[in-house]
Amino acid sequence: MFDVAVEQIVKVKPPKTAVVYKALLIIGCIVAGAKTTHTTIPQTRTFGIIVLALFAVMTFLVFQYYNAELEYSIVDDTLTIDRIMAKSARKRCGVYTLSRAKLVARADSQDALRMNHMDVKTYDYSVGASNHDSVVIYAYNEHNELVRVFVYPDERILHSIQNVVEKDVFKVIDF
Repeated sequence: MFDVAVEQIVKVKPPKTAVVYKALLIIGCIVAGAKTTHTTIPQTRTFGIIVLALFAVMTFLVFQYYNAELEYSIVDDTLTIDRIMAKSARKRCGVYTLSRAKLVARADSQDALRMNHMDVKTYDYSVGASNHDSVVIYAYNEHNELVRVFVYPDERILHSIQNVVEKDVFKVIDF
C-alpha cells in the first residue's frame, strides 16, 4: 500500500547528571582499590575486594547505559522506535501507526501548541534536541491509544512521514 522503508540512527545525548554519576563511580573505584591494597586485616581485604568489584560492575553498567542510540524506522505506515544500548542490546520503545496520525509538526509550532492541552501519554525520543529541531507526532500506538511522540528526524524520515500521513496532518514546513 505505502511501499516505504527508511531508517535513521541518532546518538542519544546523556543528561548533565551522567557526568556526575560517572565521576563518582570512578572515584569510588579508585578509593575502593586503594583501601583494598593498603589494608592488612584479612577480613577487611576480602570486603574491599567485594566493594571494588561492585564499583567496577556499576561503573561498567553506567557507561554502557549512557552509550545509547535511537533508531527510527518507517516500514509502510508504521514508525518503530528502538533504543540500542552500547551498539549491541536492542530494546523496542514503541510502534506507532502513521496513517492514522492526527498531527505531525515542529514541537514549537502553533499547531503543536494547540494540541498540547490534550491528556495523552507523552514519549520523548528527541535525544535532547531543541524544540525547533524536534518534531511532535500525535499517532496511535500498538494498543490503539492516541499518544504524543517527540522525535528528531532527518529529511529522509520527514519525507517518508509526509508520504504516509494525510496532507492536512503534516504541518512541518521547513525541512
